[in-house]
Formats: sequence, C-alpha cells, structure tokens
Amino acid sequence: MTLLTMNRRKFLVGSQAMALGALLPGICSVANAQEPVDMTYLTPFGYIFGFSETLYGDTSGIFRKHGINITIEGGRGSSMAVQQVTAGNALVSRTGGTDMIKAYARDPSIVAIGEIHQRDIFFVISSEEKPISKPEDMVGKTIGIVSAAGATENLLDMMLVAKDLPKAEVRREVVGNAPAAFQLIKQGRIDGFIATNDTVFQLRAAKEPIIAWSTDDVARCPGQVYITSKAQLAEKKDEISRFFAAIYESIETMNATSDKTAVVDSILSKYQLSEASGPDKGVSVLQNTLNNFKRSFDVKLKSVEDAWTSAYDLMVKAELIPALEERNFYDDSARVQALG
Repeated sequence: MTLLTMNRRKFLVGSQAMALGALLPGICSVANAQEPVDMTYLTPFGYIFGFSETLYGDTSGIFRKHGINITIEGGRGSSMAVQQVTAGNALVSRTGGTDMIKAYARDPSIVAIGEIHQRDIFFVISSEEKPISKPEDMVGKTIGIVSAAGATENLLDMMLVAKDLPKAEVRREVVGNAPAAFQLIKQGRIDGFIATNDTVFQLRAAKEPIIAWSTDDVARCPGQVYITSKAQLAEKKDEISRFFAAIYESIETMNATSDKTAVVDSILSKYQLSEASGPDKGVSVLQNTLNNFKRSFDVKLKSVEDAWTSAYDLMVKAELIPALEERNFYDDSARVQALG
C-alpha cells in the first residue's frame, strides 16, 4: 500500500480526503463498487483517541471509500456494548476480552470477531515510595478499581487466584480511570489502583513517581476485541468485512502521516475529545494509541487463541463464571475475508 504524508488542510477538506482514498489501493477495494450500507458502531465509552481507528476512519472518508455510511455512537461501558449488539442496534462494538467472556457465559449469542489491542489495556499503578510490584504485595492493602464488578475488579481477582492468594484479603475502592486517582495514593487512601495504559502514559508525561505493570504479566487475557452477535455475523458478514478493511486502512494511514496534528484536526472536526485540551492537542496521546495498535496491526487484527484459554481458566478459578461446555468465544471469518 502506498504510504502518503499529507498536510493538515488536505485532511480537513472532505473532497481531498476522498481523493486520497482513491489513491490508496486499500484492502478489499471491491467495496468501492458496492452499494454503500448504513452501519452503527458503538465505542466502549464515549470518544477518546484510543478509538481513533474508527473516529479517523469516519472523518477521513475511509469508511465511505469502503462502502460504509458509519454512525459512531459513544457507549457507556461493556454492558451497554453487549446489549446493543445483541439487540441489533449496533452492528459492531468493542470491549475487553474478560468482559466478552463474562457476557458469553450469560448469553452465548455474542461473539468476538477481531482484536485491536493485543495486550490487556489495564495496568497496576502504585508509587515508587511504596511500590506494589506483584499480586503478593496487594494482600492487606486497598486497591483502586474503575468500577465495582467491572473489568478491573475481575482482573484483580484473576491476578490473585493466579498466585493462589485469597481475594477477601484485598480491599477495593472505586476510583475511576483517571490520573487523579494517583493523588489518593499520595493521601494514603489507597495503596495502588488499576487503570488503562492511557492513564499510565499521562502520569509518566506529568513525571509522577509511579510504578506500573501490565495485568497481562500475571493474568494473560485478550485485550480489546470487536464484538457482534452471531446472528448479525451470519447475516451481515460482508458489511463487517468492509468494517475491518476500513479500520485497517485507517490505522495504516495514520501511521504513514508524519504530521499527526493533521490526524487530530481531522478527528476534532466532528468529535469532541477531552484529551485534546492539552498543550499538544492530544497528539502525544494519539501516538501512544498508535503504538498500542502496532502488535494487532502487524497480525491484521487477529486474536490469539491462548489468551482466551488463559483468561477463561482464571475466570473459572476466580468464580467469575461457571465452567462452560462450549467456549466459542471467537469467530475469525469476517476478519479473514477482509484481511486474509
């Protein structure tokens, strides 16, 4: 695929963005000859640069190039993502691998179809003064989580049982997902907390004295996965295939653009992102996101089977889900159709 570098003005003019689409051969370019289809995509929570593969795919015209009239709705958590794709109100959404498995245990009509972030996005964060460097250090401590019974609490339980530690001996406090939670460590209210890699990035950029390590180091899980319902996958595989072709090209184009401000400006022309309020308008956050996409991009958004096995085994051991006779969590067919 041709690698192009474009200036900001070219990104922001719709006709020129479409012209760019014509220049890039793309994957699954046969979509250009097909009738455009309407599609609703639901983010896990609101609009952030972590979802730039779809946001930029919209504002750059790449989705339109692949025959998709995309509507991107800002979600409010994994439960909403599952509910909306199950009900057919969204064709595709995105959630964490553990959330996907937990949802599947309740309703096996849901299925993962690709993976945008190969490692789990969550990190354990503590202070250099009183570091928590392993699950054993959590016993008798208070650990902050994003939400009760959500992905971060699930991961906390999974890390503890992975080391045969009693879950009851670790206190939990809901602190949300923001750099401000580090102030609670400084105040002595919590000993550490679990938050996304974006929070780690922002704390390090602010030169806070943190220790941070990936939950994947102890509890291997699928990272951020795309989901749909099995019924929609059977009925609309071609549309989902176009979706994969478009987001892959979106990532490729963002990577190839030397002036990342142009990408940010394109996204901000339609979507409001709080991360863009910083001095660099969020360019550094966008670059961090693209770095996080690299592993999945290199394998064309394929999911890794052993991560599903590891997560399932730990979730059963932690009594987060019952043992399941069937574990058809993942269907690769639409991704393969688009990307090979």
